[in-house]
Amino acid sequence: MILPRIIISSDRSNSGKTLITSGIARALSKKFKVRTFKAGPDFIDSKYLKIATGSPAINLDIWLMGEDGVKQTLAKYSKGYHLGIIEGVMGLYDGVDIRYSTYELSKITHTPIVLVINCSSLASTAGAIIKGLKEYGNANVKGVIFNQVGSSTHFNYCKRSVPEDIEVLGYINFDKQLTVPSRHLGLYTTEDFNKAEEVISYTSRLVEENVDLDRLVEISKDTKPIDNEVTSEDQSKQEGIAYIALDSAFNFYYEANLDFLRKKYKLEFFSPLNNDRPTETPDFIYIGGGYPELHLEELENSTLTKEWIKRNSERGVKILGECGGLMYLSKELIDTQGRSYRMVDIFDISIKTKDKLTIGYTELEPIRITYLSSSTIKGHEFHVSKPIQVGSDVQFAFRNKIGKGIWEEKDGALYENTIGLYSHLYFSRIGRLLSL
Repeated sequence: MILPRIIISSDRSNSGKTLITSGIARALSKKFKVRTFKAGPDFIDSKYLKIATGSPAINLDIWLMGEDGVKQTLAKYSKGYHLGIIEGVMGLYDGVDIRYSTYELSKITHTPIVLVINCSSLASTAGAIIKGLKEYGNANVKGVIFNQVGSSTHFNYCKRSVPEDIEVLGYINFDKQLTVPSRHLGLYTTEDFNKAEEVISYTSRLVEENVDLDRLVEISKDTKPIDNEVTSEDQSKQEGIAYIALDSAFNFYYEANLDFLRKKYKLEFFSPLNNDRPTETPDFIYIGGGYPELHLEELENSTLTKEWIKRNSERGVKILGECGGLMYLSKELIDTQGRSYRMVDIFDISIKTKDKLTIGYTELEPIRITYLSSSTIKGHEFHVSKPIQVGSDVQFAFRNKIGKGIWEEKDGALYENTIGLYSHLYFSRIGRLLSL
């Protein structure tokens, strides 16, 4: 079976892709079982797509997964669904280079593209942009939706400019209600934006009124089978318990990573912000990224959680902290005003929040063999913090071949079986994680 699917892309970031993709997904979910996907490593946009359909959105990232991994992931998570909608990342050809772009994702998955073009400061020039996006790499652009249209006259100017071989599927008018606040890592997370459901629902109504969804569905059928069979799932019995930190401070997780852990562990969730102290003995603790810098007082006061984590670290339990998780496992976090907040204190590292964003892909070469890897692995960095002091006794598991890491181009602070790194990882490329 071929899953009908489309990619929603654009000429740039901040074009309205996430809201319009969410609106389309919500509208089509009334007729079809829709699976959403997000191109690239982004955690935040995926949360909006999940609200739109009620099912987790799955990331597709060529750097993290490799081409075969992308195809296998798309095939695996398409099972049981009628339609796939993939939100692109940045502009169509953007990425660390074109090999990791939405354009390349369209090529390797044989997926047609529908563009979202923000026309707030454009009219006929929109056609030139669309023509350029299609012809630059002979992209499989099949349709366009105009966003932030000012009037019917404005829409007609834009529409007349579009090349004849590209369908104009509709438009969304300029509307102040179609606003999601942003901060340093992108849109507000859905945990912190209590109007996310309201905005998605409103966008969905506008999409139903102004976008030809029937034609969009027809376009989605113009695809090919993915030339990668899904490998059979490991049916091994769950052998232990993995505790996952989940609250407003820690919520950056790939659904595929959680599914990967479910092969071996029963998953339980705990909240450092609620000062949770689980009673069962863990076999693995996973603290993902998020916004710990917005909850410094609560995290400093999470004494029960901190004691529980530190005690299990001393016992040699495998603990993984990614980005925000690394920050929580460190000695202290210092805010932009210079105030210090005590954290778990497994690593003798002082980290300060900053204004400048560190973002990019990483490649990590092992310095020491750990439960994570004995060979080079790939990840990505995405944070607004910086270590300002690292104790001389802090050991590191990896050397950064690409990316900044924690300190002197090293990542993966290491103590016993506790590892804290700035890199976010994709677990299915690290089979060793379940083998030890």
